[in-house]
Amino acid sequence: MQLGICHRSGEKFEITEWEREFLSRISPEFDGTRFSIPLPRLSPKERARLRAQHRNEQYLYRHKSTFSAKPLVSIYPNDTRSPLISRTEWFSDSWDGLQYGREFDFSRPFFEQIFELQAVVPRAATVTLNNENCDYTTGTAYCKNCYMINSSENCQDCLYSKLLQQCSDVVDSAYCYDSELLYHCFNVRNCYNCKWVYDSQHASDCWFCDDLRNCENCFLCTNLVGKSYCFFNEQLEKEEYVKRVKAFTETYSKLNEARKCFEDLRAGRWFKYPEIINCESCTGDFLRNSNNCSLCYDMVDSVNCMHVYVGVRCSDMLDCSNMYLDAQSSYQVLGTIGTNNVHFCLYVMHSANLWYCEQCTGCQDCFGCIGLKGKQYCIFNKQYDKDKYEPMVRRIIEHMQQGNEWGEFFPAWMSPFPYNKSLAQEYFPLGKEDALQLGCKWEDAKAKDYQEAEEVAPERISETKDSICGKLLACSKTGKNYRIQVPELKFHRKIGLPLSQLCPEERYQRLISIRRPRGVWDRECDECGEQLKSVFPPDSDEKVLCERHYQEKVS
Repeated sequence: MQLGICHRSGEKFEITEWEREFLSRISPEFDGTRFSIPLPRLSPKERARLRAQHRNEQYLYRHKSTFSAKPLVSIYPNDTRSPLISRTEWFSDSWDGLQYGREFDFSRPFFEQIFELQAVVPRAATVTLNNENCDYTTGTAYCKNCYMINSSENCQDCLYSKLLQQCSDVVDSAYCYDSELLYHCFNVRNCYNCKWVYDSQHASDCWFCDDLRNCENCFLCTNLVGKSYCFFNEQLEKEEYVKRVKAFTETYSKLNEARKCFEDLRAGRWFKYPEIINCESCTGDFLRNSNNCSLCYDMVDSVNCMHVYVGVRCSDMLDCSNMYLDAQSSYQVLGTIGTNNVHFCLYVMHSANLWYCEQCTGCQDCFGCIGLKGKQYCIFNKQYDKDKYEPMVRRIIEHMQQGNEWGEFFPAWMSPFPYNKSLAQEYFPLGKEDALQLGCKWEDAKAKDYQEAEEVAPERISETKDSICGKLLACSKTGKNYRIQVPELKFHRKIGLPLSQLCPEERYQRLISIRRPRGVWDRECDECGEQLKSVFPPDSDEKVLCERHYQEKVS
């Protein structure tokens, strides 16, 4: 094991033998010359922060297509440099990314030149693939009839959510898999008709519950397995259970009372030191069905990864984020689907052997390209013959080595997103001055010009009229105006739940506040004192157990 010193934070960090071997294994050879990828100069935290600075999941802007002048919904701010077009226009045959190709200038830095290429190549307004009626989404693929969701695949009729996989009728939820009819749920799998349910699997018809396994009809319960008709962890007869639940769920005010009880209940529940299920040789949190994944978070069905944040069916990766559906062999990559041997890339799909590329689909053997479709042997969007491609790549890497650019991810100053509108602010929050010192942009808050509400969401869904969808509402917490969408009203009627009196942003902030910090600390089991590598800091208030005592308590 070797110690590095982060060039951004100054903190020391470990570089493991696995990382050294991985970097050696993926180091490429071009034109007979092998180019070793240098050891990272940033700590894992700062590498993750840098990737997150290039991702916006929550904020949408209005633009017009550069091609057609039609209105666009985009993840890119109003001052973006790049031409923006719709996803349909991007995939059309009416343009070709090669028309923006250029010679590499060996007198100038690599990143400076690719930054200029970013400014001229049209980019899709959102990062999506093969969706239907999902204009107000990003980071989505193979979804239908979804609104304001992100980072999700194979979903239908979902609203205001993130990180969903194979879900339908899910609203105000995150990290949900193979589930249906959910409201305000977090980290659940194979759940049905659940409201305010967290860290659970195979649960149905449950409300305000945390850490359930194979349960149904439970209300205000935690740490249960194989139970039904439980209320505050007390076993009841069905009739009594139904009576008590009805008293808590008829109105919005009563639901708020239940939510506050739930917060108190969660504070006293038992936590397993990490949430790792059916895994072997894994560390991190929220891992499932994976092997040899070290310091990874929110991963399923993955193998041989380290420092990967959010992945589905991934293998052989280091320092990547939001990798999906059989992506493999990657280093310092953000946002891919079905890729192999791609490195230092942003938002590439179904591609192989790419280096320093962005928004490319169906490509292979490309270097420093943006916005290409189905291309091979391209450099800076210029087509090369196969026998000319490798010598040119060799020369460019040698040039990058001289400027200490080889082996580095896209710098913060290249991100089109202000720091406070990027995913980095969610996981690594900073104030304006600190963000500016890192070379990031910042979007100042606009003056609040909230209008008086035309209507207040009724206490009961049965009292809610269709006309509310045309009304201007005001958040009961922040005063921010918002509107109810037609599919949203339909969903609430379907599950018999009153409409929220909070705006979507406030609901989202409450949801993500559930998430634990990404990190591993030394602490003791609160039952036996066993030393643990835990995702809960030693000074946290949660009651944390080792595997043995957790299984004893939760059974």
